[in-house]
Amino acid sequence: MLTQSFRGAAAAALAVFVLMSSCGFIADKDRIKIAMLNGKPITRGDFDKVLREMSPKERPLIRTKGDMLKAVQDYLDRRVREQNAEELVAANRLHVPRELAEAVLRINDPEVFIKIENPEDYKMKEEDLKYFEQEKEIRIDEMVKDLEAEQGVYLRIEQAVAENTIAISDKEYADEFEVRKAQLKHPERVAFTGVLIPGDSSEVRGASTELAKKLKAGASPREFVNGPTPLPGAAIVEAELENDPMKIKFAPFWQQASGANVGDVIGPIFIQGWTEATQDAQGKVTQRPYPDGMLVCVVTGRTEEMPKTLDESKPELQRNILYAKVMDQLRKDNGVEIFEEKLADPGMYGAQQ
Repeated sequence: MLTQSFRGAAAAALAVFVLMSSCGFIADKDRIKIAMLNGKPITRGDFDKVLREMSPKERPLIRTKGDMLKAVQDYLDRRVREQNAEELVAANRLHVPRELAEAVLRINDPEVFIKIENPEDYKMKEEDLKYFEQEKEIRIDEMVKDLEAEQGVYLRIEQAVAENTIAISDKEYADEFEVRKAQLKHPERVAFTGVLIPGDSSEVRGASTELAKKLKAGASPREFVNGPTPLPGAAIVEAELENDPMKIKFAPFWQQASGANVGDVIGPIFIQGWTEATQDAQGKVTQRPYPDGMLVCVVTGRTEEMPKTLDESKPELQRNILYAKVMDQLRKDNGVEIFEEKLADPGMYGAQQ
C-alpha cells in the first residue's frame, strides 16, 4: 500500500514537472532567453560566459538593473558593429592598416610595448620573450578588429548620406545641442618649434632627454639642427595643432601639451605617422612623412578652447546623430531585441566583481 502511494506521488510530481516545463517554467535559469540577434536567442548563460571571458579592464561593473541592461546593449552593439565590419572587409570596402592599430594600442596600453633590455636580469627565458611578443601581436589583431568595427559604421553613414536615405531635422540638431553644449567647444591650439630625432633606441631616448634639459635652460631648437654641433639626423618640426581627439596619432603629444603655456618645453615624445604639408606655387599640397622618432619642442603660441554656437556645432552634432541613426538601422537589420524582464538580478554579479 505504501509502495502504491509512493508511486502515485512520484507520478503526480512528474506530471507537474512536465506541465511546468511545457508552460515555460524552466528550472535552469541559464537557459532563459534575454535577447535575440539575427534570429538566434542569447541566454543568461551565454551572457555570463561573455562576462567571464572579458578582461578585467573591459568587464562592466553591474550593480543595478540599468547597469545590466546597458551591459547587454553594449555587447549586442559590439556584435552588430563587428558583423557589419566583416561584411565590408569581405567586400573590399574596408581596410584598417595594422600600423594604425599598433599606433592606437601604443597610446591606449603602452605597457604592451615595453622593451626588456636585459631579460637575464629578470631571469626571463627565450620562451618568456616569445610569449610577450605573441601577446603583443594578439593585442594588435584585436585592435584591428575594434577599429574596423568603428570605421565600418562611418562607412555606412557615408553610404546613407550619398544615397539620401538619412536626414537630420532642425529639432534633432537643437535637442542634441542642448544635451551636449557643455562639451562642444573649439579645441585648444598649440604652435611649437621642435627637434625630431629619428629612431626609438635607448641612445635616441637618452639624447632627447638631454635635449629637453638644454631647451629648458634656454637653448634654441635650431641650434641642434643648423648649429655647429647638430644632432645626427635631427630635423626641425614647426606646426600648429588642435586638440582633436579624433586625430589619434597626435594623442601622445596632447598628453603633455594640453594646457601648456608659451615657452614651455614639451617632450620627449615618441611620434609616429606624422606628416608635413607643403604647398607649391600652383597651390598643390603634398604630404611628406616625418620619420618615426623622439620629438622635443618649445611652445610658441596657444589658443584657449572656446564654446561653440549651435551653427558651429552642427558638423560635430551631425556625426553623433547620424551615428545613432545608423546604429538603430543596423540593430533592426540584425533583429536585435532585448527582453528586459528576463535579465538576471544584478545582485548575483556583486560577489564576482
